[in-house]
Amino acid sequence: MDPHLLRTFVAVARLASFSGAARELGYTQSAVSQHIAALEGDLRTELLTRRPVRPTPAGTRLLEHAGPLLLRLDAARADVARMAGPPLDRVV
Repeated sequence: MDPHLLRTFVAVARLASFSGAARELGYTQSAVSQHIAALEGDLRTELLTRRPVRPTPAGTRLLEHAGPLLLRLDAARADVARMAGPPLDRVV
């Protein structure tokens, strides 16, 4: 599951809007629609109803997992970035 697609899904679900998520994420509305379609294709289920925009039961379940998953990915990225930086005990 691509984290970029998951972040897009969370934004659409939170804002109940494809265009709102596009504005927030800096994407076009078409790109947001493509992200959601790709995620739904990967999971082989509909995650959002379109009118009105809201999570399906499967989408609601994915949202329960999405927050912790994205937090762990952000923490891993920050941890690796710290390790890749210059050692803290050296003067540069």
